[in-house]
Amino acid sequence: MKLNYILIVISPVIFTTCTSCVHYYYAPNSNNVPLFKEKNEVRVSAQYVETGGDVDLESADGIEIQTAYAVSNNAAVQLNFLSAGKTDEDGSGSGTYIEAAGGYFKTFGRKKKFVFETYAGAGFGSVKNHFIYNGNGDAKTSIAKGFIQPSLGFASRYFCAAFSSKFSLVTLGSKSSNINEAQHPTDYAFVNSLKGGKSYLFWEPGIMLRGGFEQ
Repeated sequence: MKLNYILIVISPVIFTTCTSCVHYYYAPNSNNVPLFKEKNEVRVSAQYVETGGDVDLESADGIEIQTAYAVSNNAAVQLNFLSAGKTDEDGSGSGTYIEAAGGYFKTFGRKKKFVFETYAGAGFGSVKNHFIYNGNGDAKTSIAKGFIQPSLGFASRYFCAAFSSKFSLVTLGSKSSNINEAQHPTDYAFVNSLKGGKSYLFWEPGIMLRGGFEQ
């Protein structure tokens, strides 16, 4: 299993199709940054996700669920899930991903409004791409991921902000494929290259802003 290169991921691109071009096979989920301060705190969020890019090209949508629980005054656990995809006249792409993590958090500074936290965990997922443009075909690929995510943030009663860095070792694999090489040469070559497993090191940074009010 070879480590190929380092990529910096600023904004997620969901596993999906790009009309009349190459399909995607991996997307980072959002960084879960709970900024806990004490035992028994809970964070749960369900959010709609959508890729950037052109209105008609390279876009997808789905749902992401994030949960976290402070098991002590300095330790917490997470469970996160992502599902997204796109269908159009040229094909479709969809993917699911789930991860679990455990970590450490510590408050500091004036009135303990600053929080340092770091989580380590693993995740697994799969992607299915269906090709219609230039000939029918299907490709199913897998995702296995290990990561470390340190974060530094500010947390007051009604406002939180943080910067996080997620360092991920992602291994992609090929589960099945019947893509025609002549019709889809780029995807055919890439999916074939995953048969023995192919690993990448990603830096996936994120900025979190969260606000609310008493009621």
